[in-house]
Amino acid sequence: MHLFMYFGGLKIFVMPSILLEKCTRCLKCVKDCPSDSIDLEKGRIEQTCIHCGHCVAICPESAVLPDEGSIHPLKSSALKAEDLEMFFSGLRSIRSYQGKEVPKEILARLAENIKHYSSASNARPLQVTFVTDPEKIQRLNVATADTLIRTLKVISSPMISPFIKIFAPSVNLKGLKRYNESFIQKKQTNSSMVCHHAPVVMLFHGKKQKYDMSEADAYIWASNTVIYAKSLGLGSCYIGFIVKAMERNKRLREEMNIPEGHRVYAALVLGYSKVSYRNETSRKAPEVHWV
Repeated sequence: MHLFMYFGGLKIFVMPSILLEKCTRCLKCVKDCPSDSIDLEKGRIEQTCIHCGHCVAICPESAVLPDEGSIHPLKSSALKAEDLEMFFSGLRSIRSYQGKEVPKEILARLAENIKHYSSASNARPLQVTFVTDPEKIQRLNVATADTLIRTLKVISSPMISPFIKIFAPSVNLKGLKRYNESFIQKKQTNSSMVCHHAPVVMLFHGKKQKYDMSEADAYIWASNTVIYAKSLGLGSCYIGFIVKAMERNKRLREEMNIPEGHRVYAALVLGYSKVSYRNETSRKAPEVHWV
């Protein structure tokens, strides 16, 4: 999120700034700037800046100040490719959680660390909402399950299914109908079939705009959050059903305090896992093409 101020009724973004007294004119920032926005002769960064932060990151003298926050020198990492491969092979979608509260300080770290993640457009328009109230999580669970059941019922109904066969012949209507029947049966005995009794639901949301990259940003941020959460001892699971339910249910968005005009683009459940996994499970690697 960029800092800005108002001047004469106009929104003006706060730009990175150059401390010329510290600058040695090595030109590393100028050569690495993707938008050619740095003018060292005038000692300023132009409004064409895309706020990527490369100038701050590359300066050996820390002579370029960021538009937000402060500069922290990077430390060398001892992580090797083999370490990361082992870490990723242990990532699992957790659907069984302890009845243990996640400290607010841990959730704050998850949110704070998002500032380091890439975004598809550098605009960083998204916000994060943590739902930790057990009653609201249960309401979210029930409403999501009900929305899914209603949607599947409509799709597989005698009135709609003929049109789907014509316009979307690849859709397995029989499979969807069986899935819906199974979902209804499970709902009768499982009080948390969507949220899996997780103590936290994390929602990534932002204003609906015609031309933006919010959905891409949400999944970049959610994917990195899953990784960071595991390093903090937390399990997680993507819940796409919640995203669809939020899209269709205005009252549910209001109950979860999602701002008016915002769309939920990604949802995670988080908590301490009840189970531990001992073995790597192979998954199908993507088909690869060389051009």
